[in-house]
Amino acid sequence: MEDHDKEEAKGGGGGGKTADTHTDGGDHKEDGVHVLPGLHIHSNTLWLLAAGALGAVAALGASKATSKLRPATVGAVKEGYKFKEWVTGKYEQVKEDVEDIMAEGVHQYHNDLEETEESIKRQKELLEKAEAKIKAQRARAQKEA
Repeated sequence: MEDHDKEEAKGGGGGGKTADTHTDGGDHKEDGVHVLPGLHIHSNTLWLLAAGALGAVAALGASKATSKLRPATVGAVKEGYKFKEWVTGKYEQVKEDVEDIMAEGVHQYHNDLEETEESIKRQKELLEKAEAKIKAQRARAQKEA
């Protein structure tokens, strides 16, 4: 049978935590993993150790890989920068074209307003002349009658 005795941790601000004092040397998965009898590792610590080992292997491999990948990476960055410059140039060109079109549209709008204003003034002058002629004809007709 397994001997899984839990004792209250005393002192050091345990705060009601229990200490695992079992002596069976078997698996125990309540708080973590038992690697060897008496050696208790929490599962978070195990993940941290695995991630650290993987990071160390990656760092060692990265130094060798960077010397081989550097020319390709530099070329890719160069092409990416060239593409960015091309896109920026095209954007600026389109922006200028749109600004030119807007300015031309506003200019034509104001020209149309001026032409309409002049046309209305001419029509008003013609109507005033026509009205004056009609009044003159009525006055002659009344004199003759």
